[in-house]
Parts: sequence; C-alpha cells; structure tokens
Amino acid sequence: MADTRLSRTGRLLQLTVLGTALSALSLSAVLSIDTLAQAAEPAAKPASAPATQINLESASLTDLPGSPSRVRIDQSLGVHAIKQRDGFVELDNAVLLKTYVYAYSKQPVNYTGILTPNTEMIEPPAPVQASAKEKQQVDAMIAFDKAHPKLRIDVDDIALDAYVPQGKYYPIDNRLFIHGAGYYFDNSPYHYTYDHPEAFRHLACADAAVMKTLDDAIANYQHFHMAIFATVLGGDAKTQGLLLRVDEVQLKDALGNVLIDQKTQ
Repeated sequence: MADTRLSRTGRLLQLTVLGTALSALSLSAVLSIDTLAQAAEPAAKPASAPATQINLESASLTDLPGSPSRVRIDQSLGVHAIKQRDGFVELDNAVLLKTYVYAYSKQPVNYTGILTPNTEMIEPPAPVQASAKEKQQVDAMIAFDKAHPKLRIDVDDIALDAYVPQGKYYPIDNRLFIHGAGYYFDNSPYHYTYDHPEAFRHLACADAAVMKTLDDAIANYQHFHMAIFATVLGGDAKTQGLLLRVDEVQLKDALGNVLIDQKTQ
C-alpha cells in the first residue's frame, strides 16, 4: 500500500510539474507572438513638420534674396586690398564697409571695432587691439574712402516676377531696394542703407528680344546677377551705418551679359 500511495503521489507531482511547465510555455509563446506582431507592425511615421512661414518683416537680411552678405571675407588691411573697377570701388567685405562708415562720419575711429572679426558664434571673439602699423593701414584706407565715394555692389540670386504689361516693367519682389532696410557682411553690425531706392524695384524693359530672354528665364525659375552703382551720402559711426544713393542698376544673365541697364531718372 505504501508503494501504491507513493506511486500515486509521484504521478500527481509529475502532472503538477508538467502542467506548470505547459502554462509557462504557453505564456512564453503568447509573449513571443505579441513581440513578433509588434515588430512586424510598421514604425509610426513621425508627424510631418508644419510648413515654415517666412516673415519678411522679421527675417534676417542675410537670408533674403539679393543680400550680398555671403561674399568671401577679405580681412586684408591697406589700400592695396581695395578693389576698383571702372572708377568704382567694389564694396564686398565688412572691413571695407567699416572704414567707409568712419570715413564719412564725424565720430572717432574705433580701430578695435574695425579689426575684430564678426562671427555667428555664441562666444564673441576677443577684441583686437590695433598695432601702430594696423592703425596706419586703417587710416590710409579711410583717406582713400573719402576720395572715392562711388561704389559698386555685386549681388547674385536675383529673382524677377512676371512682366507687368501696364507698367512695362519687371518687379523685384524682395527686400533688395527698400528705403531704410540695412544690409551687411558676415554678421557685422556695420551696415549700409539705400536712400529711397524704390524706383529700382521696377526694372523697365521694352525690348522684345530681352523680354523673351527674361520671360523664358522666369518660366524656368532662373535667377540673375546684378551690379548696383551707388554714391555715398554719409556715415554715422554711432548707428554703424553708411547711407547710399542708388544711381544705376544692371541686371545680368549667368554669363554676365547686361539685360537691363536702369539709371536714376
């Protein structure tokens, strides 16, 4: 009898252990299936970012069409570093713009402000203390600037809107020619502004051949180059600004051919 009871007890124990093992196996299988199902499901697509709305009133001028702020930086000092073409000084870097501001303002020259580079870094660079030689170079540039008030500014990526038959002109719908808007190089606080340049926002054209060239380019979203010829009217070191009068604008194609040459009336 003892052997029978032990045998029955053993079988009960075996059945209990077997049942527990089967339950664990079933649970493991369920978990594995759920895991595989989750893995098989495609990953949820991230929510698409809303379309960026550009506010022209608050946009940085460095990001606007026609702004010449992305030109190569030329930190060389001295008159030898100034480029001229056909009697016009090419205004193409922050250092030259700074010297022009002081050349036409009544405030003392800030040599440190002229020599310290401008960056977009959070930590500003250490102020540069001018040596005697550097002061001489800056002074020579300022003297040169005073004798050369005629400037040339070359800009790229100019977009034109469709021709307006009633006015016989192509509109420039950006902030290139807006009275009071400031333009600068290399994140510099020194800037130049145009005195009432609104007339150059409409480029007059009546030449049929040129109009066809422009219309085809506009239809294909092609942009243009532009040369702006201006005269210095004054400078203010307190506001770090140079005031210019636009005298002439030349619109050019990619090869440099002049398509429209418009002068102040």
